[in-house]
Amino acid sequence: MKRLQIQAAAIVGFLLLALLPGAAVRAAQEKQGFKQPAQEQEKRAGGPKDMADGQIKTVTCKGRSMDMTFDDSYEILRLRTSDYFKVNFSAINFTPSGTLNPCKTAKGMYARVYYYPIKGQPKEGELISVELRK
Repeated sequence: MKRLQIQAAAIVGFLLLALLPGAAVRAAQEKQGFKQPAQEQEKRAGGPKDMADGQIKTVTCKGRSMDMTFDDSYEILRLRTSDYFKVNFSAINFTPSGTLNPCKTAKGMYARVYYYPIKGQPKEGELISVELRK
């Protein structure tokens, strides 16, 4: 009877691991003190969002990721996203010519940006949306 209970428990454990491989791996990594990569941390950003008006100083794109420095006349913000296709870009008071490519055309433009501040790093954030202005 004991052997049957142990086998049943082993089967249930195996099924749980098979159904939740990502959760089991994350739990094992957290137990060992493994830190998630920055891109995975960005996916979890949320909470209250912040807004700033100013000028886009630099834009650097690598694949789909984007880093932006933004001057709101009080401080320089470092804003980033792991996928700029998920950032809502819009144009206020003008119509962009052709397709808007923020990696090539946003530098130097004035804008209003919305972002999630990154905890413990007050001048950095995850980009949510950009309203470009002329």
